[in-house]
Amino acid sequence: MKPSAVVALLLLLLAAVALAADAACNPTELTPCAGPALFGGPVSGACCAALRGQQACLCGYARSPNYGSYVRSPNAARLFAVCRMPMPRCR
Repeated sequence: MKPSAVVALLLLLLAAVALAADAACNPTELTPCAGPALFGGPVSGACCAALRGQQACLCGYARSPNYGSYVRSPNAARLFAVCRMPMPRCR
């Protein structure tokens, strides 16, 4: 196989991995956390499970103009504390 073909194949594989990772990020999965994040109140086990399931996506959400203010809110910090999860440290 030519070196340029190997490079092209590697680039395609990397793109496929990135698309698969993005597909796993679905902010609607965090619906059980909406009430506590917006208004306070009790944090359910379903919310904690959703946060854990979307943990790899949280920095992406924090950078989003649509979701960033929710991820960085004081109520969100409380969610992470109740769920015994570290607050995401995004770069």
